[in-house]
Amino acid sequence: MPRPETRINKTYCTGRLRVDYPHVGLYDVSDRSFWIARKRFGVNPSQISHARLLTGTSQGGSTAEKDRFLCYWFHTPESGDGAVHGYPIEWDEGHLLIRLDPNWSYTHQRYIATTDRRRLNKNVEQQFAWARHIFEAYAVRKPKFPLSWHMIGQRAADSMFYVERVEP
Repeated sequence: MPRPETRINKTYCTGRLRVDYPHVGLYDVSDRSFWIARKRFGVNPSQISHARLLTGTSQGGSTAEKDRFLCYWFHTPESGDGAVHGYPIEWDEGHLLIRLDPNWSYTHQRYIATTDRRRLNKNVEQQFAWARHIFEAYAVRKPKFPLSWHMIGQRAADSMFYVERVEP
């Protein structure tokens, strides 16, 4: 199925991965490209909405176009706080939180029914593989701090915490 051309808002994002500041990011599953919020305009790049990284959207809005991308959040040490879905996170280290949505097929751009267990499991495996690729892309940049990755679902029971960790 051909996909419409996505217009990345290069005013707000860049395709160059960075490990020196916290930010939000989009991972295009069709071509395995990364887009992260830029550090500029006096705006905290970890507080820009994922939708804002695309043209024609606003900071407060959302867009269906964003659903072509796997959304994630990259945190340097001390850039986050509190628990995630009630699960304690050690914010004195770096964290990569990657969205997990078993019911959404990024490849086919459609909803997968909860009753279709085979497709749901295959979809989770695919999202896990993409998440591992994202983590490895950050790890190869050798952050100067321990970095862990997590897959974050809609609830704690749908999430996977501390999947893997690398140290400097």
